[in-house]
Amino acid sequence: MDKWIKNNTASKLIALAVSILLWAMVHMDSGTPAPPTTFYDTKVIEGVKIQTYGFDDSEYALTGIDKDRVNLQVRGKKSNISLLTDDYKVKLDLSNVREPGTHTLPLTPSIPSGVEMISMEPSTVTVTVEPRVSKSVTVSIGTKGEPAKDYRAGTPVLIDPRQVTVTLPESSMANLGQVKGNVELDGAKEKITEKRVKLTAYDKEGNAMEDAVIEPAAVAAEVPIEPAFVTLPLEIQYTGRLPEGFVLSKVDQKVKEVKLFGSKEALAGAETYVEATINLGEVRNSGTTVLTADLTPPEGFEKIEPSSVTVDVTAVSHGERVITGIPITLKGVASGLDAVITDPKTKTISLTLTGAPDLLNSLEPTDIGAEANATGLKAGVHEIPLQITLPNFINRTDSERPVIKVELKDNSKPVTTEPDTSKNEGTDKDKPVSPGTGTGSGTGTGNDQGENTETPPTDEDTDNSGSGESPSHPPGDGSSDGTTGSETSNDG
Repeated sequence: MDKWIKNNTASKLIALAVSILLWAMVHMDSGTPAPPTTFYDTKVIEGVKIQTYGFDDSEYALTGIDKDRVNLQVRGKKSNISLLTDDYKVKLDLSNVREPGTHTLPLTPSIPSGVEMISMEPSTVTVTVEPRVSKSVTVSIGTKGEPAKDYRAGTPVLIDPRQVTVTLPESSMANLGQVKGNVELDGAKEKITEKRVKLTAYDKEGNAMEDAVIEPAAVAAEVPIEPAFVTLPLEIQYTGRLPEGFVLSKVDQKVKEVKLFGSKEALAGAETYVEATINLGEVRNSGTTVLTADLTPPEGFEKIEPSSVTVDVTAVSHGERVITGIPITLKGVASGLDAVITDPKTKTISLTLTGAPDLLNSLEPTDIGAEANATGLKAGVHEIPLQITLPNFINRTDSERPVIKVELKDNSKPVTTEPDTSKNEGTDKDKPVSPGTGTGSGTGTGNDQGENTETPPTDEDTDNSGSGESPSHPPGDGSSDGTTGSETSNDG
């Protein structure tokens, strides 16, 4: 036993056991656990924005502040101080600023709970305050965006009001350039009327002046939108001749209208149609042939759409038909004259026509125009050439113009007085009767017709129309002139 006690290792084990026992006895007596260790940290919160409040901007403007952000050094638990920068605030109270000039004012921090502020840099700032001044300014209107394709915007028109009041800090007013509002075009095809166009003040360099107060803040305006083109009917003209023995039966014009693009001045003076020329000499056989014509814009225009057109031309063997009973119409008879067609007495004519058989068979006499023009003619008998109008693709077999006779009579009634024959009885009846005179009127019956007949006028008097061709109609079978489906004249 003594030997075991004297052993060094056994002594150490006994000492350790006694120590543990003593420690346990002490802690069991107090009953209070040992407090844990608490760790604190420091951090710099950078770039906290200064927030102003309490400033009366009705008369004054805050035009300068030497610092707009500060740095905060704080201390606290790591979990508390590791918040976002937005959780830290710095405020500047301007409620006591009552006059213009520069003022040095303290800053007030606002930090999260459980965080201690160590320092704030800077702790004060210097602000500059200026009086506000007002000025009446004429508004200008512009546009944003683009109208629809092939359309253009005209000059914007300001409706109401034309002037607004702009209020700015005194030092900024001298740099005011303009007050402008913009109307959004956004693919428009017609006039835009905008009742509230927001206004913005711009300095002389074109930068927006955010501190400007504009009254009223919006105006009414309109922007005319007009097409950059004019739409015109397309009229086809024809050159060349069909093969011998053929005539046109049908023409299918695929494009009826074209668009001409140009300046506003050019569009205003545009013609009523654009001509395309089709060469019938390219037709080789009967049936339908597709012909093409290139279109070029007239002088002064930028472009034309489409740039080419196609026409389906149908040619057939020609036929002939005599159309009878075509009514004659008379125009241009002067006031106070009555007109009677004396030749032909039927007041109708007959014409031998050529064209496609199906077209000829469908013709009625009323489909053909036969008109005499008596403009400028006086009382008497006149020979007047007829103006013949034929349907498309129909021609006459002869080129002579029919002539009719028209008698124009004065329909006024002259005032006459009956002679008193009672005083001359017994003497007048013994007088011989002169040849050519009657007993009851001033003119004899033997000369009535001769005295009312005028010599027919010459061709120069009755026909000023030339050949009367109408090149706008396609040719028929190549007879006479071969270029027209109608005859026209301006007689008289």
